[in-house]
Amino acid sequence: MRFRFTLLICTFAFVVPILCGCQSLNLDRWTKNKTPWGTTDGKTKIDPDEILDPLGRRKANRLLLDDLSPSQLVTTLVAKTSFSENPEAAQQSFAEGKQIYDQALQQMDDNPESEDHIQTFAQAANKFRIAASQWPNSQLEQDALFWQADSFFFSDRYVQANRAYETLLIKYSGSEHLDKAEARRFAIAQYWLELSKVDGAISLTNPSRPKKGMKTEARRILHRIRLDDPTGKLADDATLALANAYFKEELWIDAADTYEDLRLNYPGSRHQFHAHLFELKARINSYRGKSYAADPLIRADKLMKQIVKAFPNEIASERDYLAKEASLIRHKLAERDWSMAQYYAKKSENRAAQIYFTKITNEFEDTAFAVAAKEESTKIATLPDEPDQPVQWLVNLFPDSEVAVKPVITAKQSTNTKIR
Repeated sequence: MRFRFTLLICTFAFVVPILCGCQSLNLDRWTKNKTPWGTTDGKTKIDPDEILDPLGRRKANRLLLDDLSPSQLVTTLVAKTSFSENPEAAQQSFAEGKQIYDQALQQMDDNPESEDHIQTFAQAANKFRIAASQWPNSQLEQDALFWQADSFFFSDRYVQANRAYETLLIKYSGSEHLDKAEARRFAIAQYWLELSKVDGAISLTNPSRPKKGMKTEARRILHRIRLDDPTGKLADDATLALANAYFKEELWIDAADTYEDLRLNYPGSRHQFHAHLFELKARINSYRGKSYAADPLIRADKLMKQIVKAFPNEIASERDYLAKEASLIRHKLAERDWSMAQYYAKKSENRAAQIYFTKITNEFEDTAFAVAAKEESTKIATLPDEPDQPVQWLVNLFPDSEVAVKPVITAKQSTNTKIR
């Protein structure tokens, strides 16, 4: 018992510094793979990718808690301590991984109800992971990263699978495996979003899901898909899924902006009507009242007109909703002007109030405010434009800014004046 305890302590003493970021044992490789925006002098530059993507791209070599599970620990240790290139060993590990992968496929075909293939795929993933670490910056590494990710995917280890797909796309952005990798990541994100509806609790032992922040991680994946492959087959699907995820969380501004991104950047998408309609809903929901900016209402009003014009057939099923919302938008816009008119009228600034009453009468004649505005406009028509000045004698002591002030020194005097 004492021997086992001592062995465990020694293992942690050796493994933890390596796994948790100690790079002294692999300095040359760390320096070679250092990103251009990182520095080794203690100063950090801004990642240019984060300017476009506030959520940020994840570190390709990040350590996951799943890497420390009993079935993964040895592989993690070997992968993290592969300090030099070894093409022969990499090719052998890759071949072994491919053989185990094919075996797992056969198991899945022979007995779909069994879970034997899950462990076999995990074993294949470990081989591919070692192969990738043994020959970095090579075609074999590119293939090994993809097959590692796919093996993790089929073994239901989605967190590790997503990391491997991300690593592949970070190091080989134009990879031949791009379409399949993005399709798998899209499926993972969708699965996590659906799972979060029924089970959003923290889980430290389930390799199929993030330990925390499952919805946030799913949204991040969708966001990265449309940035990593903006012209890909899934770019508009990912954008729509991301917008829908924001909408369900009632993050109205994020949802509206993402739907707008879909509208503007993917004009040929089959999701155009959905994007228009739900952006409208999100814009209306983001409006916080007459005490706040009118921008959501203005944009919603403009979008409403676009929907009616661009989708004459699709709006048939939404006609009642659109008519109701159009009336609501105009009511709220008129309410804002009515509030401003009342504000100026109470201060006896009748000229300013008259401007708003006239605007309501002319532009919002179909609202209840139009009649009231016309009546109020008639009442103040004969009243002074501005309120009486309560201390006029004090105001008279100061010069009138609208009247030209007589210069203290005339031009003629200035030319005759000498500097003494």
